[in-house]
Amino acid sequence: MNSNFSSDQNSVQYVIGDQAIKQAARYLNHYHSIFILIDENTEKYCLNILEKNVPDLKVNGYIKVPSGESEKNLERAAFIWKKLTTMDAKRDSLLINLGGGVITDMGGFCAGTFKRGIDFINIPTTLLAQVDAAIGAKTGINFMNIKNQIGLFYDPKAVIVDPVFLRTLDQKYWQSGFAEIIKYALIMDRELWKMLNMRNYSEIDDWDKIISRSAKDKIDIVRYDKMEKGIRKNLNFGHTIGLAFESLFLKRNIKITHGQAIAAGMICETWISSKMTELECTNVEEIIKMIDVNFDRLELSEKDVPEIMSIMKQDKKIRDGLFRFSLLRRLGKAVHDIVVEPELVEQSLSFYINRKNCN
Repeated sequence: MNSNFSSDQNSVQYVIGDQAIKQAARYLNHYHSIFILIDENTEKYCLNILEKNVPDLKVNGYIKVPSGESEKNLERAAFIWKKLTTMDAKRDSLLINLGGGVITDMGGFCAGTFKRGIDFINIPTTLLAQVDAAIGAKTGINFMNIKNQIGLFYDPKAVIVDPVFLRTLDQKYWQSGFAEIIKYALIMDRELWKMLNMRNYSEIDDWDKIISRSAKDKIDIVRYDKMEKGIRKNLNFGHTIGLAFESLFLKRNIKITHGQAIAAGMICETWISSKMTELECTNVEEIIKMIDVNFDRLELSEKDVPEIMSIMKQDKKIRDGLFRFSLLRRLGKAVHDIVVEPELVEQSLSFYINRKNCN
């Protein structure tokens, strides 16, 4: 991948590619103090990479939190605020979020609310974070077992995407990030769909090209519609139902990855697309085959449907009591704000659970 820089000084600076981490120093010089948010995994595997590539980095303090989606909560946010306070962070301090989507989501939220907002930089270390979670202005924490219930739009000063960190990942984290890559292909990038070529994520050897293209897809949409008033809503494909799955398993203290939940959500919402838009059944079968090649089905039963529907009613996209979905019109093209009746949503869950045919 080649490094790419934003030329607009009023926008987020994105640095993407091999050796990108070496560019981190250019963003650090004028800060009163610098703090780094990590978890036990990034402390062990990633912190030394950052320090090796930015040898002049002067850190005033490290804030370590446990890894895992269940840790992205109000109590952990309060812990981060307390640490920033006791370590004497100022309005002109910088928080570096070194980690996956939980770290970048929660770190961005804490930075955006501490002293009414301090600067932060995201250095994503997982595939999911590099192509999705760390890019854009969305920050947040989970509340009452509801995914990203509390949050705000708050831009990082920079996002530094370097594949060097991906060498530290277990396979399940490659798989999790791959769900979002599939999503970009489906909603906006048919050429990316062709690049994926019905492969299992473990068979892919051209990751640099795929990561670069996926990150650029997300950046392009975010720059055009930062506040999610229009086209950025297309990024919600697979997420309306997928996040309900994730919240359900979080509530039950069963560990699944974000990608597993979104993959399941994309199957359901692909089926809904076939009923609501022009998406052909042959496309539905192709999409579901690609997802099933990469993800096992979640363990769900018909008895879970009422609870899933109840969770979905808390979704931020629900307005006037109506389910509003982002759906596929065709491969590489999505539409948003499509009102879907609850009965059709329930049928899509049944379709997923019982592995029914498209028709």
